[in-house]
Amino acid sequence: MRILVEVTHPAHVHFFRNAIEEFKKRGHTVAVTARQKDITVQLLENYNIPYTLLSKMGVGRFGLARELTVRDIRLWNFCRRFKPDILTGISAIFAAHVGFVRRKPVVIWDDTEHAGAHKLADPFASVICTPDCYKKSLGKKQKRYAGCHELAYLHPKRFTPDIEIVRSFGINPEEKYCVIRFVSWQAHHDVGQRGIADEEKLEFIKGLSNYAKPYITSEAALPVELEQYLLPIPAHLIHHIMAFSSLYVGEGATMASESAVLGVPSVYINTLKLGYIDMLEGYGLVKQTTDTKKAFERSVSWFVDPKAKEKCLAAREKLLFEKIDVTEYIVDTIEQFG
Repeated sequence: MRILVEVTHPAHVHFFRNAIEEFKKRGHTVAVTARQKDITVQLLENYNIPYTLLSKMGVGRFGLARELTVRDIRLWNFCRRFKPDILTGISAIFAAHVGFVRRKPVVIWDDTEHAGAHKLADPFASVICTPDCYKKSLGKKQKRYAGCHELAYLHPKRFTPDIEIVRSFGINPEEKYCVIRFVSWQAHHDVGQRGIADEEKLEFIKGLSNYAKPYITSEAALPVELEQYLLPIPAHLIHHIMAFSSLYVGEGATMASESAVLGVPSVYINTLKLGYIDMLEGYGLVKQTTDTKKAFERSVSWFVDPKAKEKCLAAREKLLFEKIDVTEYIVDTIEQFG
């Protein structure tokens, strides 16, 4: 098969990278089309995934509208040359449009109920694959599976944490440390949402430092006072750091889910509600709140519980028993169209 994978966000690189490798092992030809957004291109290069850059993220309503038009045209021209048998991507607005016009199947993956792409992409899709914890019904095209996006790359079949990577960046895995995530609030599904108030961030971090050494990863620029806490590591190695941490706390749902499936206690602070976060909370892996004070209290409750990591590792084993290797599911789903 000739498979086109559209990658328009850093998280998409992680989701598809093992499937791309598996496609190639099975003799398929894969083309990746990319979008310049955050560290998307950097991650593709870190993982040695060949790609064709078609656009950069538009800014504002008119910028996004212009990008939609330009990228649709460029992807159409790319597909005229590549001649894909199938197109796939997360949300996959552009792939959905081009695949529909070219009369080729389009498989969309989605785990964000509030994503703005639904109206622009879903009507043109052949199949829309969602985790079984997804809260919305998308009609006859929806296909649910027992998993979450993070199990495409953090399932133990796909990822083994390396403690030497942690040490190589001057982080002592023998002492307690925590990972904190701040988001930029620029994504469409983040509009109108909130997490930790800017004026409370410094006090929040200082409070956590009484229990564990804090390391921050942030989409947005940080106040000067917080720069000393920035995590000094390339983005593609972050999961090794997360795996040996004592706690994740932050506004990012993806990193909350990543930490949870690694068996790390997690606190998610965001007004955005998501099915996969609720699911992980049900396993006892995530505590979520919309209040900064409560987020701090729940973080401390993890720190002072001597069996916190033990409980989360046990919950992780239950999760892995009940869920699937999502990369295998991606490959099998695409091959059904062959």
